[in-house]
Amino acid sequence: MLTQVAAGRAYDFSHSVGRGAQSGMGFNQPVDCALGKDNAVYVVNRGSESISNVPWNRTGLGARITKVTIGPEPGDEEFIGEFSKYGNGDGEFIWGSGVVTDSAENVYISDEWLNQISVFDRDGKFLSKWSALEKEDGLLHGISGITLGPDENIYLTDGRSHEIRKFSKSGGFLASWGRQGTGNGEFNGPWGITTDAEGNLYVADHLNHRVQKFSSTGTWIAQIGRPGTDRGELHLPTGVAVDAEGDVYICDWSSNGQHPGRVHVFGPDGTFVTSLVGDAENLSKWAQMTVDANADYVKRRREVSLRNAESEWRFAVPTSVLFDTDTDRLMVVDNQRSRLQIYKKLKNYMVPQMNL
Repeated sequence: MLTQVAAGRAYDFSHSVGRGAQSGMGFNQPVDCALGKDNAVYVVNRGSESISNVPWNRTGLGARITKVTIGPEPGDEEFIGEFSKYGNGDGEFIWGSGVVTDSAENVYISDEWLNQISVFDRDGKFLSKWSALEKEDGLLHGISGITLGPDENIYLTDGRSHEIRKFSKSGGFLASWGRQGTGNGEFNGPWGITTDAEGNLYVADHLNHRVQKFSSTGTWIAQIGRPGTDRGELHLPTGVAVDAEGDVYICDWSSNGQHPGRVHVFGPDGTFVTSLVGDAENLSKWAQMTVDANADYVKRRREVSLRNAESEWRFAVPTSVLFDTDTDRLMVVDNQRSRLQIYKKLKNYMVPQMNL
């Protein structure tokens, strides 16, 4: 369903960007993305780890930050460059988990293994790093999601201590809240996090199968979604985004026996609107370049496509979602397919009146 219409909204699939690559024009296990200026998008590649006769902190392959531009039309995307790599030195990360940019287009990367934030400028120059922990307490921690509020304070999720933390951009600790549990304001493995225009926070409460909404000071406001695998129900949500109208988009791994992942859309009041399952019927520009360069790829794709092409179109473990309010575009980080799937939220869409 390339154009999906529901409850006065229309989502039109645009195109996909990316291909599997350990460097250059493509991604490797992408987990999150953030907007920059001039159509720039920064993508965190988790990469993969190998066992080899080298130190443990140098065994990762493909881990990096990729910078691309995504133009207004399919095929306008361009690879700009990449920076950082797998490791525990300055400007490196082990398990990159999230990315956000500030008003100066400095890039903040969260590291789930090192529990730290690394900061780069827009060109990938390493600027600083700071601990993402309130204090060194010797307990288990796993920093996952990162977002920037309208006041440019940074909010983080900790999936192992089940907390939200608030820092200044320079790493000064400001506040924290949350604990393990199922009640309001409690978490079980919180993951993705975002803010709306008013500074309210939305947290993907991964193992509680819901999203929780808070004020910027941590006051609980509402729950969005309920556990389950039917339409509008959540199972292992990982990412969340909010558009200018207050619609909420939730990445969901959805162990539903149909497709490995969906993006649910909810209205500002938490009412379920619709679900997206992925519509990449055509290869991305860069993936098509790879296929065109090898005649054997073309043969194999034609053989496979005769049996089941649709599974390739769909999301495969979508991990994060981002809404660009300037262009009304929804970007879904399609992790296992190493790509972004992009939808346009259409304004004033009129359903054709046709007698069929």
